[in-house]
Amino acid sequence: MKNWKDYSFIVRSVHRKKVFEALNKPKTPTQLSDELKIDLGYMSNILISLMGRKLIQCLNPEEKRHRLYIRTTKGEDLFKDLSSMEGNQNGKEK
Repeated sequence: MKNWKDYSFIVRSVHRKKVFEALNKPKTPTQLSDELKIDLGYMSNILISLMGRKLIQCLNPEEKRHRLYIRTTKGEDLFKDLSSMEGNQNGKEK
């Protein structure tokens, strides 16, 4: 684990963790909101906080609507660490 602060930031919030995990492919805030049953306004706050830590990025920031978000390389590395740690906590070896 390289960055414990980012790890802690993700696992502190169930919703933030769900959004982070769901961004395995490009998705819009509306898609995420519908998929995860999270209010769209709250979804925007989550996305902004994840972007602030450079864990996700907007692929088309010039668009006013239908912006697409995905995990960054830093986010992917954290996701792998997160998955590995959760697997070990459940008694699984990876």
